[in-house]
Amino acid sequence: MSSILFVCTANQCRSPLAEVIGRQLLTTRYPGIAWQVGSAGVRAVNGYPATPASVTVAGRHGFDLSRHNSRALTEPVVEAADLLVTMEAAHKRAILAAFVQAEGRVFALGELIGESADVDDPIGLPLEQYEYTYALLEKWINEALPHIARLTGAA
Repeated sequence: MSSILFVCTANQCRSPLAEVIGRQLLTTRYPGIAWQVGSAGVRAVNGYPATPASVTVAGRHGFDLSRHNSRALTEPVVEAADLLVTMEAAHKRAILAAFVQAEGRVFALGELIGESADVDDPIGLPLEQYEYTYALLEKWINEALPHIARLTGAA
């Protein structure tokens, strides 16, 4: 089994969207691999729902985030992941500062595809910004699939 963890700040907007997008893209592109896809936040508190806007946008694209519960990034969560993919370079730095054992297993999503930009947090912004974030995540995760498969040992 190959495990990937998408990470943002509070695990209520970007990483839950990345989780459902990533799971669908990975299982479609690499159907012979057993993927374990999850999400967490570097400053998350366990048990909070996805934002209403994230639930709405995910639903528009056929995903259900209504039962999502935020998850804090802890040592056991980090240890269980073959690969951690962050939404921002700052998330990567925070993970490496707190969990040195993650070295070589944590990458910013943009970094995987040669982009220096981050996936900006849409929290508190209009629904259109959540749609933009969804489209960006779908595009970048799709482009990163070969790197994700290689880094998790699936390819």
